[in-house]
Amino acid sequence: MSPLASAIYEILRHRANLSEPRITYKELAEQLREQSEEFEAIYQRSQALYVALGDVGRACRRLRLPSLPALVVRADTKRPGEAYFAGKCSGAVFRGEKIAVWRKEVEAIKKSRYPRLQSRRGGSR
Repeated sequence: MSPLASAIYEILRHRANLSEPRITYKELAEQLREQSEEFEAIYQRSQALYVALGDVGRACRRLRLPSLPALVVRADTKRPGEAYFAGKCSGAVFRGEKIAVWRKEVEAIKKSRYPRLQSRRGGSR
């Protein structure tokens, strides 16, 4: 995983056990920028942010854990953006069904334990 994806994983991993674990794209980007100068160009609509969230989701699947990117939501709807739902809710056709699947995933995240990843340096990708 890239350093950006690893940083996102750690932020979301620590939020998983909160009573309200959701975080907006903007808040996530702000935390990343505060964490390292390496992420100073990351904002809520950065393509790099979306790519890294995809990497985090794939890492969660490899670990057989619910997808942490489910916690990252839009400020206006408090739900993930469309990219999260694309291919995520197999069989769910209607928006309401997709939202129900997402809510179940958020609840599953709150009950799961996410391990620390290997060192961010050296083994990225």
